[in-house]
Amino acid sequence: MHTRPIGGHVANMESLPNFAPINATVNGHNLTVLVSGADRLAMLLDQINSAKRTLRLFFYIFAGDAVGVSVRDTLIAAADRGVKVTLMIDGFGSSGLPTNFFDSLTAKGATFCRFVPRMGRRYLLRNHQKIVIADKTHAVIGGTNIAETYFADDLQGNSWHDLFLLVEGPMVARLARYYDLLAAWTKGDTGGFRGLVRLLQRRSDTKGNLRWLFNGPFRRLSPLTRSLRRDLDAAKQVDMIQAYFAPNWGMLRKLSKVARRGGILRLITAARSDNRMTIAAARHCYRRLLRSGAEVAEYRPQMLHMKLIIIDNIVYIGSANFDMRSLFVNAEVMLRIEDAGFAEKMRAFTGQHMPHCQVITKARLKANSTWWWRFRCRMSYYMVSTLDFTVTRRLSLWND
Repeated sequence: MHTRPIGGHVANMESLPNFAPINATVNGHNLTVLVSGADRLAMLLDQINSAKRTLRLFFYIFAGDAVGVSVRDTLIAAADRGVKVTLMIDGFGSSGLPTNFFDSLTAKGATFCRFVPRMGRRYLLRNHQKIVIADKTHAVIGGTNIAETYFADDLQGNSWHDLFLLVEGPMVARLARYYDLLAAWTKGDTGGFRGLVRLLQRRSDTKGNLRWLFNGPFRRLSPLTRSLRRDLDAAKQVDMIQAYFAPNWGMLRKLSKVARRGGILRLITAARSDNRMTIAAARHCYRRLLRSGAEVAEYRPQMLHMKLIIIDNIVYIGSANFDMRSLFVNAEVMLRIEDAGFAEKMRAFTGQHMPHCQVITKARLKANSTWWWRFRCRMSYYMVSTLDFTVTRRLSLWND
């Protein structure tokens, strides 16, 4: 699904862009970035098939379609060969999944539970993380959920453009420890709501070239948001690919300052999404960014679901969008990687998207900016920032 493009028609493509896997070694860790749906699914299933002792998985969305069945059955095969399998899903994100879908997996001795905060303020909380840990030596993170649309490669607007990051090295054991504590909290709600916040705080790293950073409903800034703000304050060049872009004005001001002080700011957002209002919310922010000298573009071949930030020599990859919910409410996981070589590769990867984007200029934005268009963008921004994501998906401010 997509809204009317800014500045006119964009020709249909005959094939999807080919983004090759990216490999790097950082501080004794092997990193592999996989982009195509086929590559991501093959790697995910390979991690499950290769596990010898333990598998730990968490997904925000787990669908009961062909991909969901394939992943479940691969987990059953792992349990059959003696692997200890633990699977968690978010109860809200996976609310459409039949309650008995994993009965055949738990019958093999696997542990399964749903992350379901009770009513009240906690009801707003979603665990938006995507985590796979095999044998405490291999970890997979990113934005990809378990559903056919996240692994399909088509040009019909029904597939998501996303990535997986495979991490091999000693930092994986730290993520496994976090997972075990999260599982204990989810199953027993140990320590109450504050216990979850303490867990997210204590398991976030404060030093090192690779740092696990978590977000959640902190009263003040989370470790992830605090780290992003600090890195942006000193940034000279920022490149972002963001599926959902609706930050508060404080974060938007920090981005604008990068360009205003002579730095480079390049933002790629979505032209296609399953929620038109999120596109309009991002467009509400364009005027301020363009005035500051930023480069803004919308990725057109597929629905965009990627969450990637490169700040100078620092790369953030994981589950968090650059919006109010991901930065201040949801439970999220991001890996902060500080390495000039890896940052250069990921910045080049960002640049490879530009031929497949529509660049948004001041002139194009002005030509599109009728009072009704501006009103809908403004209302979309405030709704996305304040209402639940699923509520905004059902609202209809956009009919074109």
